[in-house]
Amino acid sequence: MAKHQKSILDSGLRVISQQLPGSESVSILISVKTGSRNEQKDQYGVAHFAEHMLFKGTDKRPSPLLVSSPIESTGGFLNASTGYESTNYWCKVPENHFLTGIETLQDMMQNSLLNENEINSERGVIIEEIKTIEDYPDSKTALNLDKLMWSDSALGRDIAGSIQSVQNITQETIRTFINNFYLPANTVISIAGNIDHDTSIQSIDQLFLTHTFPETQPKISPIKIVQNSVRLDIEKRDIEQIHIHLGYPGVSITHPDRYAMDMLNVILGDGMSSRLFQEIRERLGLVYDIESGITHLQDVGDFRITLAVDKNKYIAAIKAILTEVESLKTGLEDSEVVRAKQILKGRMRLRMDDSQAVSAWNAHQELFNKQIHRESVIKESIDKNDVSTLQKAAFQYLDVSKLNIAIVGDVVSKEPILHSIANL
Repeated sequence: MAKHQKSILDSGLRVISQQLPGSESVSILISVKTGSRNEQKDQYGVAHFAEHMLFKGTDKRPSPLLVSSPIESTGGFLNASTGYESTNYWCKVPENHFLTGIETLQDMMQNSLLNENEINSERGVIIEEIKTIEDYPDSKTALNLDKLMWSDSALGRDIAGSIQSVQNITQETIRTFINNFYLPANTVISIAGNIDHDTSIQSIDQLFLTHTFPETQPKISPIKIVQNSVRLDIEKRDIEQIHIHLGYPGVSITHPDRYAMDMLNVILGDGMSSRLFQEIRERLGLVYDIESGITHLQDVGDFRITLAVDKNKYIAAIKAILTEVESLKTGLEDSEVVRAKQILKGRMRLRMDDSQAVSAWNAHQELFNKQIHRESVIKESIDKNDVSTLQKAAFQYLDVSKLNIAIVGDVVSKEPILHSIANL
């Protein structure tokens, strides 16, 4: 497979392309290094609001239908997402419709009308999106864990903002945010598919995102983790299941222990062959599903375990889960470590078959690593780990004193939970 190619245009815009000769599709991702962590106190939710508004029309495509229809008419897909640290606009189209995709994305981001009526209409849509979380216990548990772990920082807030903050966002708030952050030097266009690099460069408008650079740019506030005891949050609801999310602070995307934590995640709760699935579901029969997951941001990360369990069995489930977590510190087998390496490297290879995954991987690495590591370099980073390094990471990061537990369900008292943890 051809290696990625990179060009930096005069404006500072970075263009990454990776040719996939056998691919019938082309995926285009425009990624801006800004998200909810860049918001000021009086504008929570503006990054997400801006993302929505860019679908609402341009001079050339003056309605939402005229933005989405040309791409969807090819059989392709158009979407976007807002995160804590980046906002991503992407499409996936058949290879022969590449120009339709890239022209549409550039027009959306450069020439959005930000129509006042559309803003007021979309405000209602976003408020309904925020309300939706309340109706889904699992989503609410995830949000409650965010608040518990990250308190008053951006990571402890809903990326969409609150109903009150969204009501206060104006056309000028959105326009100012876009002008401050949607800048060439803050943006990567990543293209993957059966398109060569010269074609990719020629398709980019050389005046793309030429807003005046602000004199000062708000920076994300670094997060300091200070925790010495278990934190527990309970939201009582009269529902059949108890929804539980457990979380530990993790490591950043560039941290030396990043791949050790990834491997611990694979071993503990990633997939049906993981320890948690085999023990908590298959052997004990306590849950229908259970999994762990991991996140790496610029300066911090997290390690999470999620499940829903019968309201009469949640104490047993928590004890069993924490027993498995503790066993990572002394009971790892060489075979488990070898298997975890195979899984991570195998998934890396499978990702290379999907143009969308390739474009996302390249963009994310360029934004946050400042370089795109070849597969061989990542394999070396994975292979450096053994039982000893993984157990050391488990001791350091999966310490019960750093444990956070969010629960939504028919639970009244914290005491039985805290007692079961103390007696592990």
